[in-house]
Amino acid sequence: MNTTNNIFKALGDSTRYKIIISLLDSKQNMCCTDLSEITNKDLSTISRQLKILEDVDLIVITKINKTKCVKLKNKILIKKLLGLIKKF
Repeated sequence: MNTTNNIFKALGDSTRYKIIISLLDSKQNMCCTDLSEITNKDLSTISRQLKILEDVDLIVITKINKTKCVKLKNKILIKKLLGLIKKF
């Protein structure tokens, strides 16, 4: 139950929601600079938001050299989850 609450809490923030939507729309992994441009937030803010999304197991972050690459952990499940949210 606590995990479910944390997932909804994580998606309740507009920046994190934009990050998830951007990752859903992307056909490839995105890096922090891409997400920074999309959300109009600085890199430190994006890093904090990504950590929250990673902690609730929605995304996977990998580092390539100094660049953080981000992808959704389970696109199908997240699409279904967002579909449920939109109904309310």
